[in-house]
Amino acid sequence: MDIGRTLTLLLTISGGLIALAPLYLLVLAVAALLHRHAEPAPGRGESRIAVLVPAHDEEPLISGCLASLRSQDYPAGRFRLVVIADNCSDGTADAARKAGAEVLVRDEPELRGKGRALRWAMDRLLSELDPPDAIAVVDADSTADPGMLRALEAVLAGGAEAAQADYLVLDGSGSGTPLRQAAFLLFHRTRFAGRAALGLPCSLVGNGMMFRRNLLERLPWSAFSGAEDLEYSIDLRIAGVRPGFAAAASVAGPAPGFGRGAATQRMRWEGGRFHVVRTRLPRLLWAALRHRDASLAEASLDLAIPPLGLLTMLALLGDAASVAATVGGLVPPWAGATWWAASLLLTTYVFVGLRAARAPSSAYRALLHTPRFLVAKIGTYLRMTRGLGADRWERTERPAEASLRKRRKTVASSAPALSRVIIGGVPIDTVDEQGAAERMMAAIGADAPLQVSTVNLQFLVTARRRPEVRKALNGAGLNVADGAPVLWLARLLGHPLPARVAGADLVPTLMGLAAQRGARVFLLGGTGGVAAEAATLLERANPGLQITGTHEPPPAAVDEMADDEILSRVGEAGADILLVAFGHPKQDLWIARNLDRLPVSVAIGVGGTFDLIAGRLHRAPAWARRSGLEWLFRLAQEPRRLGLRYAACAVWLLGVLVPATAWQRLVGAPNRIAHDAAEARAAEPGHEAAIS
Repeated sequence: MDIGRTLTLLLTISGGLIALAPLYLLVLAVAALLHRHAEPAPGRGESRIAVLVPAHDEEPLISGCLASLRSQDYPAGRFRLVVIADNCSDGTADAARKAGAEVLVRDEPELRGKGRALRWAMDRLLSELDPPDAIAVVDADSTADPGMLRALEAVLAGGAEAAQADYLVLDGSGSGTPLRQAAFLLFHRTRFAGRAALGLPCSLVGNGMMFRRNLLERLPWSAFSGAEDLEYSIDLRIAGVRPGFAAAASVAGPAPGFGRGAATQRMRWEGGRFHVVRTRLPRLLWAALRHRDASLAEASLDLAIPPLGLLTMLALLGDAASVAATVGGLVPPWAGATWWAASLLLTTYVFVGLRAARAPSSAYRALLHTPRFLVAKIGTYLRMTRGLGADRWERTERPAEASLRKRRKTVASSAPALSRVIIGGVPIDTVDEQGAAERMMAAIGADAPLQVSTVNLQFLVTARRRPEVRKALNGAGLNVADGAPVLWLARLLGHPLPARVAGADLVPTLMGLAAQRGARVFLLGGTGGVAAEAATLLERANPGLQITGTHEPPPAAVDEMADDEILSRVGEAGADILLVAFGHPKQDLWIARNLDRLPVSVAIGVGGTFDLIAGRLHRAPAWARRSGLEWLFRLAQEPRRLGLRYAACAVWLLGVLVPATAWQRLVGAPNRIAHDAAEARAAEPGHEAAIS
């Protein structure tokens, strides 16, 4: 068989397999559109219900959730509100008590996660002398419709052992809200309503669930992955339990848009979902074959359907491959027919599904932002290739909390407002050398320390490779462009930066201002007495400068450093500004890890600046610095240490950062944000800030 026939066969078969998924979804959408499922009459309010509200550090949001639950159209004496204060470090428990809820305080930091919190609380409720008839679960950041409990109870009264409410997105709950609302409507309302219309059970989605007591006694909650709701749903289906969809019950929660919260949520959900598919799909298929159960076979198909975003990307890739192969003369024009059919079916499903879900016009308009969403999904899948434990748990930041944190005053009111440009996923402040020094001086005496990073190409590369470095740089309050490649990328992005701000230039400027205004300085890092030498020369060059101490810790990994001893030395010196010369990324990781404990107002990573000040290394000539060739001068001084590093950085620059930046500009992703640099640490934007 020649290559043309082989390629034609591969395209036809692969496209046909992919087309099955949107065809299945379209069947559900048509069923939801044409067959209105008869909802049972509201429950009579006879069941005694315990509403569990799992809450980890939800102090700002818990009272709103409990207020909506207290307003339920359900006999007051027949339901109780129970908040799980799960490993909280804030005032969640007190806020819940003030709002009239019972509080179960769980202190098991080694066993984090919503699934474990639910099992812990359910065991306690079911072991009571007079346990509740049913247990409902509502997330702490959500609001429940007044009829939710009655509608869920009605589904249980109709014979189901578990029920799921219609889970929606709160209006204005984050950037990209209309697109999130559309996605939630397609997944939670259209698919579940279609399944109900066809007499099929639904899945649980973690929020707005209710269970009969005898079900939880027979099949205790045992799902602890990042997608605990889906995991427990599959276990129920294998055990013969058919959860029912309560279309008249609704609960709404915020959905983070395209920033840090969304990235966390996608990583947790996608990682958990793939774990469930890997571990549960074979068991589900085997159970369907062993029992010859068509319902379980359908459940296997439903579980195997890829997420809508991934399905869209696969269809687009298949279409592109088909067109390329046809244009190249490798296959006949009809070879990509199955891929085109898959795309057509997928598009039809989206529009029919939104119609069936009675979506507002904003949901249709939001589809224009689909490319932005797909770029975010690509980032999620790329990060997952670096590994994601199925039991990984990280709390998703709520949009309301981000807004609250942005409003917190962390610097003197005179601090200037800056804007930031996202370069390679790292925010860079649009500030020149003098502006950066003034910004640091303005932070002295503020409520929270200001972390400053001097970002060059190596910083961008390590930020792409190491999530902890990316988090540290995104959390820094001031990032300056210390490197010609950073300026080049900013120009490519269409937002040129005012100037290069090299650490070797910024430190002398900062020391001059510190001498004039009486700020005290501590030098940390270096080897062989270079910190003391640099201190002497800085004091000589800046009369009146107060360098209150120096310290060169012994070489050690950042996790093995004697942090308490170092912080004690700095604290005893009474410094305002801390210069940290550990080299990147160690210095930036160390500052970020200890930022809340640092007894200074400003902490800046300065790399090899001490060696330059002390004369152990020499700066490139001014012409080389102006032309962006300082790296070549440094390479000539230290070829063995810098040769391999610079070669690797060059590969990353040309092979990853330049194409990514060009794509960022091409798709029109927002890449410049108004930002008060003093609030950057509080906001902590994630890697996906470039597309948020």
